[in-house]
Amino acid sequence: MDPVRYERAVISDFLPIAELDRNAWRQSRNSEFIPDGEHSWRLWVEHGLVFTARNADRLIGAILAFPCASGIWCVHKVFVDPALRGKGIGTRLFELLLQETDRQGVDCFLTVDPTNASALRLYERWGFVDRTFVKGYYRSNEDRYVLTRRAKK
Repeated sequence: MDPVRYERAVISDFLPIAELDRNAWRQSRNSEFIPDGEHSWRLWVEHGLVFTARNADRLIGAILAFPCASGIWCVHKVFVDPALRGKGIGTRLFELLLQETDRQGVDCFLTVDPTNASALRLYERWGFVDRTFVKGYYRSNEDRYVLTRRAKK
């Protein structure tokens, strides 16, 4: 595999990001609801915080955070090409995103399936330690933990 290049997304990335978003979630529970459309990615790339991972010229991963009206940022999504998972790509994307939210001094939150023990352990290691359980967060059968991370000064 060629070296992976990590960088802040630019406007021309929004279509490939949306395509990878659709492909990355195909095997997930409730996968028909998870991917976001091109409209959303166009706005997020311009107004949010999106980092990408590329192998040669191919987009292989992305992460997104955006500001909320409350002042906290939502880490909405991280995904990696299914064939390249387990190689640290998602970890590096998260590190870049958290470095930037820390640099800006903003707290952030994310949601996670309460049954995803490995994700919970990983997010806690990154400082997402404030945990709130929300029954039926998305739909009646989709409970979530809301995990919050305070900016590191």
